[in-house]
Amino acid sequence: MVQADLFGRVPEVIIDSHEITIRKKDTSVTIFIDMLRRENIYYRIEKLDIGDILLPSSIVIERKTVKDFCQSLFGTREGRLRLLEQIKKMIKTYETPILLLEGGLSVRPDPINKAIYVPITRKKIGKRLWSVVEEEIRIHPNQFEGAIKEIESMGVRVIKSFDELHGAILLMRLLKEAKEKARLEKRNKYPVVRSKPKLRTLEEQQLFFLSGLPGISIARAKKILEMYKTPYNAILKVKRWDVDIEGIGPSTLDRVMKVLFTEFGSKSEKNKIQNAD
Repeated sequence: MVQADLFGRVPEVIIDSHEITIRKKDTSVTIFIDMLRRENIYYRIEKLDIGDILLPSSIVIERKTVKDFCQSLFGTREGRLRLLEQIKKMIKTYETPILLLEGGLSVRPDPINKAIYVPITRKKIGKRLWSVVEEEIRIHPNQFEGAIKEIESMGVRVIKSFDELHGAILLMRLLKEAKEKARLEKRNKYPVVRSKPKLRTLEEQQLFFLSGLPGISIARAKKILEMYKTPYNAILKVKRWDVDIEGIGPSTLDRVMKVLFTEFGSKSEKNKIQNAD
């Protein structure tokens, strides 16, 4: 739980201290902090083990620029594993994991040159003319979009912004939505810091068991258990998940089936399910 300060205030937002280190320019998070100050919304900055921003209603947000996102996924194996590990922790620990892709809506795909381009500067030079300086990222547009869809299939909501300011506006909108959801569901209206899943009850162990499957978040695991009552019944009826459970499609079910029914150590299927690790 989040403790109150000496004045009895409890933060409505918690932000990872890494996000406010000295940077050459503003980010969605630093602009978001300015908005919180103007709105007199109390926030706290501390080192977080999981995510960059915590909101009420068990919402966790990881912020990535397009360049950082691409470097993490396609730069080195270590970077890819680190990002996927971050995502898995978000999925297993919080009900609503979100990836904010800063600048994602400004990407210009170029399949001919097998690259994507992100704007660095924009300058108005006429009534309807702009001069834009772009940076080339040597990643095929299909790879870029495929990586985003893969993360979404894991149960993560991906939100794209045009730029840093737009990203901050989206963060403020998410905060308002989170507070309203907490009010309607009569839940704790403050964010909760969690370092790892705590399996204190049988229900939590059941949720953790099912959320270990690819594409199954805590929220989806809860829906599965509400439908089938026990993990055993859920596994017996796994072939009906895409029919009975909202949000689970054929592609997610296919990945779950591979994990459940592929013989351990099978070399033929190893590469096909690596992206679920």
